[in-house]
Parts: sequence; structure tokens; C-alpha cells
Amino acid sequence: MKRLLLPFYFIPCLALGQSVRYSPGTLYTGLGAYSQQFTQSFSFLANQAALGHLTRLSAGVYAEQKYGLKELSMYMATLAIPVDGGGVGIGMQYAGFPDFNESQLALAYGKDLGRVSLGVQGNYNMMHVAGYGNDAAIGFEIASQWQVSTNLVTGIHIVNPVGGHFRHHSAEKLASVYQFGAGYEVSKQLFLSAEISKEEDRPVNVQAGLQYIVVPDRLFVRTGITTATSSPYAGIGWQWKNCRADVCVRYHPQLGLTPGLLLLFYGKQKEGR
Repeated sequence: MKRLLLPFYFIPCLALGQSVRYSPGTLYTGLGAYSQQFTQSFSFLANQAALGHLTRLSAGVYAEQKYGLKELSMYMATLAIPVDGGGVGIGMQYAGFPDFNESQLALAYGKDLGRVSLGVQGNYNMMHVAGYGNDAAIGFEIASQWQVSTNLVTGIHIVNPVGGHFRHHSAEKLASVYQFGAGYEVSKQLFLSAEISKEEDRPVNVQAGLQYIVVPDRLFVRTGITTATSSPYAGIGWQWKNCRADVCVRYHPQLGLTPGLLLLFYGKQKEGR
């Protein structure tokens, strides 16, 4: 049944021109974006202003197989580098299979301005469809965060506010996405997050999640839900020295399970931050 539904998954991409939609991988990897303690290299994909809080170099890779179908596999890699008063992020994404795939290269920068942080990101989006060839579009994202209190961070993230048009099909453009998010650090072990998202031509979606450190600097658990598809997700991670590995799974009521694997690597803490 899932394979019979596979062609319908791609129809919106061709009909609405929405290439590399906001990545479902950020449901899990982007959970710590609205935090200073729980951020890592994937956080800037959910809000580029998170780079302003970067205290050490980090890198990561993430892979998932949507609904257990290799044709819907997705791969992500990120690198986040702290610079004076901010950070630089580099991201790569690939989703699909040889006959139909979407990919993205991203370069981001975030700046800490005190209680406010700002971020910007440029994207080069590519699409390949067998029989139709290749096409590409340039998009951008802007974001901000506010340190409301010691424990509470809120922010806004806007993706392609004017849309990016494809080179060979100028009538097609990337979808615009508007998001408001917030994160609350209950303690050094517990973090809560929520995000309201409105993607062009799609209903409003709410994502909520939490991360709990079971064993300090060792064992982590994450769980949450997205209302657009009533899909819960959960994951568990283990950290050893400067490396971390997570296994996670997302459940769709009709289409089943999406397993994922996350690997993170950290550099030395930057002095004075």
C-alpha cells in the first residue's frame, strides 16, 4: 500500500513547485534551536539565530527512511563553527532516489546582539526528475531570537518570504514558510519546545517536544508530536566524550514508521563564552 501511494507523494512537488520543503528531519534534530544549553550543529536549520549562541564547533549527520521506503530516504549533514559574537553554519540535504530527488546546499550566519540574536541563510535548491532533467532555485531564510528570561527563548523564522523561482520553469517557485517558536529550559536536565508553522498552501502545523537528560553528559531522551499528520516521535541518545549517537522513530497513523539515526561530534569549548 505504501508503495502504491509513492507517486502521490511527489505530485505536490511538481504541481505546486515546492522543492525541498521544510525538512521533516528538523522535527527531531532541530528540537534544541530555541535554547542555549541544548543547541548543536542541526539547530540552525530550524532557526539561524541559534548560531549566535554557539560556544564550540559541532558537526553532525542524520539519515532517515521515511515510512520504511528507500525511495523516500533523506540524508543531512551540518557543520557549525563559532566566530566572534556568532557562528557560521553549513548544511547539505538530499532526499529521494535516482529517478526523483531533491537536494540543498545551505550557508548560514548568526549574530548575538545581547538579548536579541539574528540569523540569515542562503540556499541553493536542486531537483532532478527522470525524463524532465534538472532544475535549480535560490532561496533564503531569515530568523531572530529573543532571550525573554534566563530560561525562556522565543523567535521567528521565515523561509523564502518572496519565493525562489526555478531557472527553467519560472512559473514554479519555492514555498514560503512562517514560523514562531519558543523554548523553555525547566532545568539543566529538562527542555521544552513548541513551534507554530504555516507553509504556503498548507494548514497550520504545531510541533511540540521535550528533551530530558537521564544521565548527565551520557544518556538523553527526546519525544514530541507534529499536529499536521498527528505523528509522534521519540528518540534516545548516548554521548561518549565528544561524540553522540541517537536512534529515533516517527509514527504516521496511516503510513507507519520512519526510523532515523543521528550522529553528532563536538569540538572544544570556546574560551570566554
